[in-house]
Amino acid sequence: MTIEETAEPTRQRRRRVPKAEASARLIEATIKLLRERPLDQVMNQAICAEADLNPSTILQHFGTLDNLLAATAKELVGRHVTRLLAGTGIPGTLDDPDVYLRNRMVAWMLLKGSDPNEYNSHVLARPDVMAHQEQSLKVGRRTAAAWTVATTLMVEAYSIFAATHALDDEEQSDVLTLLGSFRDHLPETESTLGWNS
Repeated sequence: MTIEETAEPTRQRRRRVPKAEASARLIEATIKLLRERPLDQVMNQAICAEADLNPSTILQHFGTLDNLLAATAKELVGRHVTRLLAGTGIPGTLDDPDVYLRNRMVAWMLLKGSDPNEYNSHVLARPDVMAHQEQSLKVGRRTAAAWTVATTLMVEAYSIFAATHALDDEEQSDVLTLLGSFRDHLPETESTLGWNS
């Protein structure tokens, strides 16, 4: 018997990954798995395997799976906001897969008892977002903030409950048309409410 035949196979060590890269890989792996699997099947070991990282990496970089999911939710909101501010308009908020995924994940986490504050997107605190809303809606800060909150709540509810309403294409189109009409008349509504002074 030769030395090669008796030696145990050597385990390949993973190269050390910088913290920022490891965190980004974990978030990307989480997003990928959340799109492919039921939420309750996205666990530490599967995420680390997808990211090609050691199983302890989530603990090292996020502390808990819940913290990783909160960071993932922030990443999904950030992607949507980037598209919003770039003015691409595609996809719209209602059919943005990042918004849809984030909202379903957050609802699931809240049902499990997570702290709602962990999932606050803080959009109203972002001057760039609010300036964009004021400009695109042609209204002042107060109206833009109220519209942003109202539509955010509607989109969150839509992400969770749309499947429970058998809306056909015409009904869905009517809802979007009505919302568009409300949006287009915000300057007049703002004036009627006296919010433009």
